[in-house]
Amino acid sequence: MLVGVPNTGKTKWLQLLDYLFGDPGNQPFEGAEETGLAEKYVAAGVNLVLGDEAFRIERRWSEPGAKTKVFVDAKGLSTSEFQDWLLNALNIPVLHFPRGNPMSGQTWPELSFRMLLRHVYRQQRFWGELADRQPEPEQLACLLQFLGIAEKLYTDDYGLLVSKKMEVERLKLKRDQYNETLGDVARDVVAQPGLSVSLTLNGVQKAKRQVTADIEHLRESRTAVLERGRDNALPAADRSRVSRLTQRRTEIIGVLELTRKKTEESNIRLSELSVYRGDLSEELSRIDRATDAGFILADLKITHCPACDQTVAPDGTDPTHCFLCHQSVQSEPLLEELGVVRLKFERDRLSGELEEAQDLAKVIEREIASLSLQTKQAEEELQKLEEELTPARTSIGGLVQAEISAIDMSLGQAGERLRQIDRVLDALDLGRALTEKILALEGEIGPLQERVVALSDAIDYEAMASQLEDGMNEYLNAINGLRPGSWKHSPIAISISRSRLEIRVGARRWTSALGGTDTLYFLMAYQFGLLTLSNKEGSHYPGLSIVDVPGEFSGEAIEDKENFIIQPFIDLMHDPEFLGTQVIVTGASFKGLADVNRITLTDVHVA
Repeated sequence: MLVGVPNTGKTKWLQLLDYLFGDPGNQPFEGAEETGLAEKYVAAGVNLVLGDEAFRIERRWSEPGAKTKVFVDAKGLSTSEFQDWLLNALNIPVLHFPRGNPMSGQTWPELSFRMLLRHVYRQQRFWGELADRQPEPEQLACLLQFLGIAEKLYTDDYGLLVSKKMEVERLKLKRDQYNETLGDVARDVVAQPGLSVSLTLNGVQKAKRQVTADIEHLRESRTAVLERGRDNALPAADRSRVSRLTQRRTEIIGVLELTRKKTEESNIRLSELSVYRGDLSEELSRIDRATDAGFILADLKITHCPACDQTVAPDGTDPTHCFLCHQSVQSEPLLEELGVVRLKFERDRLSGELEEAQDLAKVIEREIASLSLQTKQAEEELQKLEEELTPARTSIGGLVQAEISAIDMSLGQAGERLRQIDRVLDALDLGRALTEKILALEGEIGPLQERVVALSDAIDYEAMASQLEDGMNEYLNAINGLRPGSWKHSPIAISISRSRLEIRVGARRWTSALGGTDTLYFLMAYQFGLLTLSNKEGSHYPGLSIVDVPGEFSGEAIEDKENFIIQPFIDLMHDPEFLGTQVIVTGASFKGLADVNRITLTDVHVA
């Protein structure tokens, strides 16, 4: 118990403890720039006992580079690392939770120790909510963590399930928008009476078959018109000659296309071969330089010691051992011969490859020359055929030009429409791919959904909620026993689910059912109820409660008159099952309370 008259620093000490518990701020006290406390002190620490282990936690705000760090046994951690360390030391699982609707698309934040601390540490200025300025989804997640439910709900499977469901919804929306846009754009292109409502694969394929048949009919009509014009324009004796010339012209055009393609491929191969020959030549040049360097450097000898730089000479030494390091060596001629043989082998290999590449280049060059000659001959023959066919074309064109032009225009329109229909079919394939992806994801969602639902159904929310509910009502019974009539309302009832926390007093929510004083009793009961979770199997409440009691409780100055609000905590601490738990409470006096560790603050600090 921290006791003392107002302004003796009780709240400041608790704020300092909050700062030691990983507050990400740079200063140890709120308003430190006004009070000068951050300048008066250079560091702060606390001895923290977790189970059977003791740790020294420190903050050093005047040390360069240490303002945002928490030191655990002199090891510096960032505030986020310290929170993870603390959760691990308390055997509280690190997990992420949905802040609101899981399908909202928001990222799931980590359920940090600082979030939990808002329920553990009741600040003097926050006596109106379960936790100060904490959104309801976060409050629910903290309470589920304390009850040991969160780790069964916010599993990796649940996160993956939500992610896959969101992906399915995005794909469905994308597919609907895609189909709607495609239908608006492509309906006029397809122009099928049966596609006035929706664009379907069968309808588009039917339209393609119709356009293909129209193109074939137009081509047949064009051939018929040309043949009729030929029969009318040319004598019977010239018709077979014109047919032969036309057929020959078609053959020559095919030959030209083939020779030009082969020529292009040969030129590419020749270019690649030229690069390869250049690389081989450079490698040969490097081998020749290495050989020359070997001859030049072979006679260089060690004349000075590399350690002391004194002159050395091989006189009087055994030639089978190095005169400098005295290790056994191969005979010098053998070493030289091995180097020469290796260089000669590499040079011969590169020379052979270069010669082979040069021979291959000559073959390709001859092939290119032959193809060029064939191309020239074919072009000359094609020009002669064009000249011989010109009179016949002129005669036929004069008779059928208008019909042919109309047919060619229709062919062009039909061809373009056919290409557009092919593009629509490709687009429909993309839509089918989206559908297949959706079906695949839905197939993965099924097993995930079953596992998540099975795990959730196995949770007895009512039984878990009753643990906290019983603890809160136990406190209210206790203060009524100590001071009859303190709590005149109905018992507290708690309802918890995956997405909802509801605490009622009678038939109404506690926030609307209770007045000012009763709210203070209710929140003290909440602190007490949380503390009773400390010995429950599977729960994750850390066994610590810090309560900064308001200066006046129920309108009266706190001395011995309000001891009854603290006595239930003292009695709970006497229970062997709660050995190791701790409650830190502030107050003006609390005279007469036994079995407490009282720290009295006497110095009044005023501005």
